[in-house]
This record gives sequence, C-alpha cells and structure tokens, in this order.
Amino acid sequence: MSRAFRVTRPADGSVPAPRRRVSRARAAGSDAPRAGAPGTGAGVLPHARHARTAGPRPPALAATAAIALGCAAGLLVLVGQLSGSTRVFPGEVALAFVLAAATLGFGFWLFRRIRPVRAPDPLPCATAALWGLTAATGAGVIANSALGGAWSAVLGLDLATAWGAALTAPFNEELLKLAGVVLVAVAFPRALRGPADGFVLGALAGLGFEVTENLIYAVSAIVESGATAGALSVVQSTVLRVGLTGLGSHWAMTAVAGTAVGLLTPVAWRPGPRRAAAATGLVLLAMAMHWLLDAPLFGNTVLVIMAKVLVIFAAAMLVYLAARWDHRRRVRAALAAGGAAAGLPRSASLALASRGGRRRELRRSTPGELAGVQDRQRRLLDDAEDAAAHLAG
Repeated sequence: MSRAFRVTRPADGSVPAPRRRVSRARAAGSDAPRAGAPGTGAGVLPHARHARTAGPRPPALAATAAIALGCAAGLLVLVGQLSGSTRVFPGEVALAFVLAAATLGFGFWLFRRIRPVRAPDPLPCATAALWGLTAATGAGVIANSALGGAWSAVLGLDLATAWGAALTAPFNEELLKLAGVVLVAVAFPRALRGPADGFVLGALAGLGFEVTENLIYAVSAIVESGATAGALSVVQSTVLRVGLTGLGSHWAMTAVAGTAVGLLTPVAWRPGPRRAAAATGLVLLAMAMHWLLDAPLFGNTVLVIMAKVLVIFAAAMLVYLAARWDHRRRVRAALAAGGAAAGLPRSASLALASRGGRRRELRRSTPGELAGVQDRQRRLLDDAEDAAAHLAG
C-alpha cells in the first residue's frame, strides 16, 4: 500500500476510506505536483503521476557543494597553469580562448540536440560541462603528474615516456570526469534518469575537459614553436586536435561512461547483477577507448591516429544508438498509454515523441491556441518521461 495513505481499522471491524497524509516533501514546500492535479497527465501510467517527488535534499545539497568546491579548486590550478603564458603572450592566449569558446559553444548545442525526444534542461548540462572545464581538468593535471612520476620510477624514463599517457590518463581522467556525471545525477535527480541522459551529460563533461585540454596544448604550442608565430601555432594546434582527434576524444569516452550512470539512477543506485555488470563494462570500455588513443601502437602517423579515432567514434555511436532506441521505445510506450487513457488517437500521442511531430501540431494550431498546445505538449512529455524513467527501472 502506498505510504501516502494510512488505514486504521475501527473496533466494529469496518474498513474506512483511506485518509491521505500530507507528504513531508509537500509540507516542506516542494513544488512536486499533486497526483491528479492539473497538468499531471491523468491519463498517463499511474506511477508517472507520483514520480515527481522531491528527492532527499541532503545528498543533492552535498553534491552541489562538492561540484562548487571541485570547480573552484580546479580553476585555481588552471589559473596557475596558464597565468605565466598569459602575461607573456596575451594576444595569443586570447586567441586560444576564443577558439576554445567556439568549440565549447558548438559542442554544447550539438550534444543537447542529440538527446532523443527533446533537449535536456540547460542548467545540469552547463554544470556537467563546467565540471569538465575546471574540476576534472585541474585535478587531472595534478593526478597525471603524480602517476607519471611513479611510472618513470618503476618503468624507467624511456618506457614511461612512450607508455606513460596510456597507463595514466585512462584511469585518472576517466574517473575524474565520471565523478562529475555522478555528482550531477545526485544534484539534479530529474536530469539523469536513463542511459540516454547519461550519454548526453557524459559527453558534455568530456567536452568541457577536451576544450580545456585543447586550450592548454594551444598555449604550450606557442613556446614549443619558439614564439616566432604564436597565433599560427595556436590555430594549428586547435585545428589538429579538433579536426583530427576531436571526433573520438574525451566527449566520446565520457559519454560511454556516463551511460553507465544512466543504468544505475533508475534503480536508485541499487542495481541487480546484470545491470551492475553492464555499467561496469561501459566504464571499462570508456577506459579502453582512452587507452587505445594514447597507446603508441602502430606508430603515430596520421592514418593510424585517424583509424583509432574512427574506432572510438564507432564504439560511442553504438552505445548512443542503443540508448536512443531504448529511450524512444519507453517514451513512446508511455505516450501511447497516456493518450489512450485521455482519449487521444494513438498516432497523435506518438507524434509527440519527435520534434517534427510536435512542430507539425503547432503549425496546425491557430495563434490563439498556440500557447495552450505548447503547454499540453510539455505536460504530456513530462508525464511520459516520468513514466519512461520508471519503466527503465
């Protein structure tokens, strides 16, 4: 029996009607809608109407604080890393920042756009990208340096120089980026409710890491080229890293690892053996993808690097297509059930699962109906995605 009801049996043995208690979440001022309230989609699966309840506040607050502290600490490390070059080469560093901002802006738009059904909320997405930009990168600078020194002591300088990146980055960097996805999932519980959400937020965390890493390499290229053509060095470094390896770099690896988080959140972080094995396999796959890119296998020619990048990209796309198919299947099932209960034609309900279907409905609406139709679409999709998250568990 739902905890929202308390039934007591009188002395005469009769069973009175259930008496609703005020939930702690609503008593505390939660904005979670009441079951059956306007906008909750009375026709959707019953559990969907109860899915939007306030999560436990202490974990979300703790995760938010951890994100803020991590980003601040990482930013301090990066400022120390770049401050010297900024004083000596201000124009070239400014150019590197402009190119980095352009990469970030395009990637942020693209990865939000590839989420099936509709784009995710911008705040959790920006938080994931910010973690990659600052916290994960700053911590990675320290962790990679420490582990790189350990490999030099154990393997010798020559072997550590050749294999140090492949033995260090797949573990340090992937775990640091993945930590950000986990923290975002805890801080914004409604932002990550399935594998597709995990893929997108992971891609954004990886994008942030990639942008900052590209920035550091571009600034380093100024000095490595003798500072004779600083602007050209910045542009060449950025174009090579975005154009040659960008297709299969950090975004792809962390997107795969983030999908693992999306397998755990629908079951309240308590997965069964099969789900736990799948999540572990995805994290290991992300590390293997990173290792492949950094390992000095088959040389470092352009063709070899391109082949590695294509393998990594293909692996990420296979994971994405599986997550996309699963998300659309569950949302369409929830829309069909909710539409049938509300008396909507099945075709009209299923049309809401695509951006094109929603646009076509809006085009058929009169100007006076437009706001109401948009609100109805939003409410139906809210309820359907709530139900889909429940089905994912």
